[in-house]
Amino acid sequence: MRIFLIYISLIFIISCVSEEEKRATEYLENYVKAKNEFNYDLTDHFPNILKSNRQLSVGYPAGAYGNGMANIIYSQELDSTEFRNTIKKLSLNKISAYKPTDSLFIIIGDTLDYGKKDYGIPIPSFENYERDFGLNSKYLTENHKIYVLEYKPGKFMEEKYLTSNPNLPEKWKNGFSRGIATNEKGNELIYWLCVW
Repeated sequence: MRIFLIYISLIFIISCVSEEEKRATEYLENYVKAKNEFNYDLTDHFPNILKSNRQLSVGYPAGAYGNGMANIIYSQELDSTEFRNTIKKLSLNKISAYKPTDSLFIIIGDTLDYGKKDYGIPIPSFENYERDFGLNSKYLTENHKIYVLEYKPGKFMEEKYLTSNPNLPEKWKNGFSRGIATNEKGNELIYWLCVW
């Protein structure tokens, strides 16, 4: 009887492990598929190694018109050493840190009319697109800093997927931005790319 119980326990443990491995494999496949929807030059800042505490949100180019942009946003929690090393690399590369409330930002997918404003940094609408995005189920707060790696006006996806954003300034009718948002409180990094 004891051997039978041990055997049943082993089968249960193996079953749980294989189910967890299956979910991890599916997640990785979805992550790779999402990154492959965009030009590699736009997603090369995303991590190659995925941590266990993570979240992924994707707006595929084929659906860009519906929400004003195509995007990929990936969040993961790191240990404090890895987190500090990432911040150090951003600083060494002279990447400026901004607060989420900075008036310099032009929010893609927002309903605010930016009129003729021809300056500013376009970023995705973390708050409106996915209100509970992030490992802590919060949108970007005062604990976050936003590091914008690159942003350019122009056409960066197939013509048939390009959006029409009447609220954006003429210069930013189409373009892309990419970067990393950090949350020091949770050692969380949020990688993003948005194309519109």
